[in-house]
Amino acid sequence: MTTLLIEIGCEELPYKVCESVIRQLEGAPEQPGLALSLLGGERLLEEGAAARVLVSPRRIAVLVDGVPAEQLAQVQEFRGPKAEIAYAADGTLTKAGAGFARSKGAAAEDIRREVVDGTEFVFVSVEAERRAARDVVPELVARLITGLQIPRGMRWGARPAGASEYLRFSRPIRWLVAKLDGETLSGAFYGLHLGEVSQGHRVLGSPVVIATAGDYERLLEDQKVVVSQTERRRRIVDGLDAAAEELGGSWSDPGDVLAEAVYLAEWPSVARGTFDERHLRLPDEVLVTAMQSHQRYFPVRDAAGKLMPAFLYVANGDPAAAPLVTRGNERVLDGRLDDSEFAFDRDLAEGLPAMGERLGAVVFHEKLGSLADKANRLGGLVAALASGQGPGTSAAGNGSGDSMAETLRTAARLAKADLVSQVVIEFPVLQGVMGGIYAEAGGLGDAVSHAVGEHHRPLSATAPLPGTAAGALLAVADKLDNITGAWVAGEKPSGSRDPYGLRRAAMGIVRISLEFSLRFPLAGLLTAAVDQFELQGIEGLDDARRATIVAETAAFVRERLQVLLLDAGLPFPSVEAAMGAPAGDLPALAARARTFAAMAGREVFQDAVTAYNRCAALAAKDPAAGSRAVDPALFTDDAERELAAAFDAARGPLLDALANLELESAIGAAAGLRPAVDRYFDAVLVMDPDEAVRANRLAQLAAVTGLIGRIGEFGRLPLTQA
Repeated sequence: MTTLLIEIGCEELPYKVCESVIRQLEGAPEQPGLALSLLGGERLLEEGAAARVLVSPRRIAVLVDGVPAEQLAQVQEFRGPKAEIAYAADGTLTKAGAGFARSKGAAAEDIRREVVDGTEFVFVSVEAERRAARDVVPELVARLITGLQIPRGMRWGARPAGASEYLRFSRPIRWLVAKLDGETLSGAFYGLHLGEVSQGHRVLGSPVVIATAGDYERLLEDQKVVVSQTERRRRIVDGLDAAAEELGGSWSDPGDVLAEAVYLAEWPSVARGTFDERHLRLPDEVLVTAMQSHQRYFPVRDAAGKLMPAFLYVANGDPAAAPLVTRGNERVLDGRLDDSEFAFDRDLAEGLPAMGERLGAVVFHEKLGSLADKANRLGGLVAALASGQGPGTSAAGNGSGDSMAETLRTAARLAKADLVSQVVIEFPVLQGVMGGIYAEAGGLGDAVSHAVGEHHRPLSATAPLPGTAAGALLAVADKLDNITGAWVAGEKPSGSRDPYGLRRAAMGIVRISLEFSLRFPLAGLLTAAVDQFELQGIEGLDDARRATIVAETAAFVRERLQVLLLDAGLPFPSVEAAMGAPAGDLPALAARARTFAAMAGREVFQDAVTAYNRCAALAAKDPAAGSRAVDPALFTDDAERELAAAFDAARGPLLDALANLELESAIGAAAGLRPAVDRYFDAVLVMDPDEAVRANRLAQLAAVTGLIGRIGEFGRLPLTQA
């Protein structure tokens, strides 16, 4: 099989762009990537063809095994005019028929008749032109480059004659290589000619002629370039393992620096450096951040998990020069740690409460006030949370309700204080973390320290959650304030635009609520959050706008719950049925979705669903039926009385079971209504001619629908489940 090589040579690419390009070119198992899609669309892929995407800082390359010498055969079907128009009475082609044949390059005998939807047309089968791969691929190079979605592309140089617009790419493109086995393809793109000359390592290598596509990786290796990102990663990890073992420890990478290092070096090697042991008095978080956030170093820990005065780094130069490079890295890190010590000591001397006194001078949002205003809002919101702790919140070990309330009040007042600290100004990623450290150093107690230190969690959809109930409640309050604040300020997210990370905040509320079984009514929490802005004096929050904000933000948070449940693999109908329930808290909705999925197909569940749907179908004919009381005096049939008795017997157990999230018991109580429902529909004409009787029967069905509907909106389940 013929191997195709396309290489796009660039200035150094950002690592995020490298990762994005790989995803676009490789595609997914069910969706071929851009490279194979382009080749397949031009009939240049043999069966079993495979592509390798190789991306390093200065190049994007695609190697495809299984490219034919010319386009694969393809027969195209063309429909012409109606047969009565294409043929004369004597069976010869008319001018219209002959023109159709001529336009497709076909002879008269190639034309055939076929009936389509009762009408006879003329058709012709034509084999598509088969062009040589050497002529097609150069056109695909341009489509490959322009088909890549590059965020924040740049333009450079002059626009070539004939080009309608400037080329935008992540970094300037410097050379292009296109080979079919040993054949160099000719062509040009945006002033650059396709060729066979690639570039080796910027310092250690030189230009190299790619004799054949299959030798690409070997030839670049000779010029100190490892083009495979997988191989570079393997070499880096092996080097880190070996260097850490020599130090008697193990390396760590909490900031995911490794992902970036893979795309910072084309000829990676691992070296190690040291720093003065006196810096170990700094908190681990400060040391690690100083090493990773700017310098991309890897910290090393001993067998006991303590940081060692050493670091590892990935170099992209001559390993022989490592001692000189290491000394430079050590000087840089030592200077950063000296600055960090100075900032840390100043912060400790000031103390977190004093920092909190300075929050009034820092703007949180121009429409929402200062950080001091935010701290006040958090205080009011956590008071509401503390007074209505849901089941499970005290299980995390924060004591009684009174102590929880005091912990939350103190933590809310100080949660944002570290934003004015010197260390956080230097390392913004440590906000919250440093607050917890300063709270502990100031003797504010473990509960307050943990709450302050954890209230930023989770930082992503999969990041760790708060570890304490107080931290969880403060985190929920902080995220509720951010979400409702965006609505109050008129800056709610739209489409893919979410500059304040509100979807991440909503997912954090969902995850925390489920983890800690926080069974707060969501609408009540959001109302309390909006209340804080009104108490602050923000204008324009009339009843109508408040109701709109609460409704929209509740839907916004519930949408994140739906995403989480679907990502967990729950069936869409089960999730939909759960989300339609009138349950006000997130754990109750999630429990419903999981229970519906687990019980689907079981007889008891089918009985409950059937009882609901039979009643709901008729009750829906009268929207006012649910608001009317059922009058037993209007019963005319024993089936009505039996259903009323069954309803009264099921109501208490069903509602009690729901209150305790004993969903199987609630579903069992609902299923117990089915025999009475079935007898009712067998014996009773619901749409009775007597208006009063008819209205009463519809009200009775609406009552049954409303009761079972408290479990879930079973009408959203597929018919097979009913």
